[in-house]
Amino acid sequence: MKIPIAELISKSDTVILKLNQAPSTLMQYRWAWHRFEVFCSEKGITEFTDESLVTYLRFLATELAAGRFKEWKYKLLRKTALVLSEVQHTGTYRWKLSKHTRPNDGLNNVFRPVQEHFETWLAHQGLAQTTQDLRATVGRRALASWQAQEITDLEALTGAEVASALVSLAENYQPGSMGTVLSAIRVLCRFLEETQSCSGLVRTVPRNFSRHVRLVSVLPAAKIELLANSPDPDTVTGIRDRAMLLLGARTGLRPVDIVALRLQDIDWRHGCITLAQHKTGALLVLPLLADVGEAIADYLLHDRPTGTNDEHVFLRTQAPFVALAPTNRLHHMAAGAFARTGCGSQPEMGHGFRVLRASLATRILEADTPLPVISEALGHRSISSAKHYLAADENRMRECCLDFTGIEPRGKRS
Repeated sequence: MKIPIAELISKSDTVILKLNQAPSTLMQYRWAWHRFEVFCSEKGITEFTDESLVTYLRFLATELAAGRFKEWKYKLLRKTALVLSEVQHTGTYRWKLSKHTRPNDGLNNVFRPVQEHFETWLAHQGLAQTTQDLRATVGRRALASWQAQEITDLEALTGAEVASALVSLAENYQPGSMGTVLSAIRVLCRFLEETQSCSGLVRTVPRNFSRHVRLVSVLPAAKIELLANSPDPDTVTGIRDRAMLLLGARTGLRPVDIVALRLQDIDWRHGCITLAQHKTGALLVLPLLADVGEAIADYLLHDRPTGTNDEHVFLRTQAPFVALAPTNRLHHMAAGAFARTGCGSQPEMGHGFRVLRASLATRILEADTPLPVISEALGHRSISSAKHYLAADENRMRECCLDFTGIEPRGKRS
């Protein structure tokens, strides 16, 4: 479908305005659209078509390769042109937070079909989605390591190539995670034996692995209070960040569950929070403590973006107003709180929500709460998941120390 360029730009401008973009962002879009309009005028193009878009994108790629465009300018001009295309075809524009690249784009024509087949195979194994995703990621990285070695015949894979993949994976995973990696590699090898005529790969995957156990990082209650109240309420994110920190400190919720919390999960009348945990899928019911409820209510009433249909409690402060990404945003927010307060300045001390979670578990343990109750409150699959918090209870750990009765050391050696 053909449409005059000036008309399409005007229509796109109206669509972008509805996304509540910052004035500086609107200015960048309008500048980039003007550049596109000038380009089309110089080429004698008056109507927007797929062919004109391809011509413009090739021009941008050529200018970038020649060094006449910086990376940021190329990305801006390209994105705004694609916005015009989407508005032309759909009449609207859906803001995309995720990257346009797909996970398997880095694999070549030999390994990409294998990875896609592996992911389909995993989907039929009755696994939880998180387990599928983890095994798919490990498989993708293993295949990428073999691709880097210029391996083209999967049937010729040997134990040496499996070992080299494990060495490559060890560079991206903590020692404590390598048991999970070995399990995923074993599944990949079984898949390759079943579908790619490979043989003898599963038995080359080691059964044993070294497990590095870290001491639990905990903070006293006074420092936890200092952390939770450190965000400045006068900043654009202060009220929201304080509510999330308090929620993590009082309930021990994982970051992924905090950002996934929905308005309907909070029962204000009965004072409780009910949600299905992302990690285990189990239903968790927690009390809505007074200070946590007040902090969340303050955010909902005074700081949460209005006019949005998103049901998540905590939203981005810039358009599009959708739920936060759990991976980076909460880690940086927590790390900022640690930096402002000086808490956990030791190199071995953590700087995230795990410290809040571990500190809560340790305080409950010090109050003589049975371990099964702690495990249930934190949403663990089994009681064994909570046992490592025992090491943080220094007073009771001292009671476990043995004296030298019956094994007294002999006199000093001469």
